[in-house]
Amino acid sequence: MGEQQRVRNTFLWGLSGIYLCAFLSLYMQIPGLYGREGILPGWKMLRFTGKGLWEQLKDSPTLLWLGPRLGLDTEHGMEFICLLGAVLSLGAFLFNCLRDSVIFLLLWILYLSLYQVGQVFLYFQWDSLLLETGFLAILVAPMRCLRSKANVWSSHDGITFWLVRWLLFRLMFASGVVKLTSRCPTWWGLTALTYHYETQCIPTPVAWYAHQLPVWLQKLSVVATYVIEMGVPWLFFLPSRRLRHFSFYSQVLLQVLIILTGNYNFFNLLTLILCFSLLDDNHLKSGPKGKKGQQKGHSFFIQSFAVLFDLLVFGLLGFWTVKYFELQINWEKYHVESKTGRFSLDYYLGFIWKAENRHKSADCSSPCLQHSRKARKGAGQQIPPLVTAQNRDGHPASFSVF
Repeated sequence: MGEQQRVRNTFLWGLSGIYLCAFLSLYMQIPGLYGREGILPGWKMLRFTGKGLWEQLKDSPTLLWLGPRLGLDTEHGMEFICLLGAVLSLGAFLFNCLRDSVIFLLLWILYLSLYQVGQVFLYFQWDSLLLETGFLAILVAPMRCLRSKANVWSSHDGITFWLVRWLLFRLMFASGVVKLTSRCPTWWGLTALTYHYETQCIPTPVAWYAHQLPVWLQKLSVVATYVIEMGVPWLFFLPSRRLRHFSFYSQVLLQVLIILTGNYNFFNLLTLILCFSLLDDNHLKSGPKGKKGQQKGHSFFIQSFAVLFDLLVFGLLGFWTVKYFELQINWEKYHVESKTGRFSLDYYLGFIWKAENRHKSADCSSPCLQHSRKARKGAGQQIPPLVTAQNRDGHPASFSVF
């Protein structure tokens, strides 16, 4: 893995833009959502009971406790925090010198302060993901006040930036696993996308055209989603630039397609920013100059072995995809048939439970593991069916690719 100085800077630049969008979007909605006559007034989340400031911060870590000391009520305090966050994120977006660890610490504290009183309107996946990504950005960003050459890539910077890749893996793998652990018959039957485009919250005009695609192509799209979300993420950690680049473009393709067919706020844009952790500076440079310099000292044997290794991984990925989804070409109807006949629910949940027992400390916060942990409390492996909202046809009322 080469240096990631440019990649790191691109990641911080993109995250600054996400912060800017988040603060400005929330600023416009504060009066209607959290004002005194709003849907969920923010002042109800802050009970000033005479406790000291430190005790208040322990109960709910938010800067809004300082509002009364500055002569601001909760609504105007939230607006002030949004404006301050927008100014800081805009500065970091425009100027490289402001992409500093201290700036990202302030941005994280400001958004956390809003999150504490945001209630259900800030309890979406993208809000939690922004907080987790923002915390990692504090570690990834250079601390210019302590390092005279903050732009120089150090060996330990790769460790902190690796955490971003680990977050991307957790996000994508859990997104695929939770579809199967939900026991939804449409995801197991590969027909979820035949309902997804018309039942998602905010479809785009392109979603109408995607909904008109033939059923066999919709089912094949679900297979591709499973492969990209559960199979490809394992390639993030292999010592091969080709495989990581393949993983990068696979994830980018999925996110772009989701953006074209649905509106999930900045969720997909933030995921795209995380995907830059799979690249290195040589890939961002214009021209093959950097790549030639890197490969100059490699022997023919090593290069040949690397190519064979990549082909082996691609072959195994394709083999397991064809095997478990039983992909077959129907030459009479000119389409590809797919199903999950060899990949049963009992087998899958058993695999998840074994992985949970072996790796409890690896990722105890994963939604899929939490779900399976609750399911195991039932009688043996007889898990009660998942109760979901249904439409008139008896199908789940809403879907999300994530």
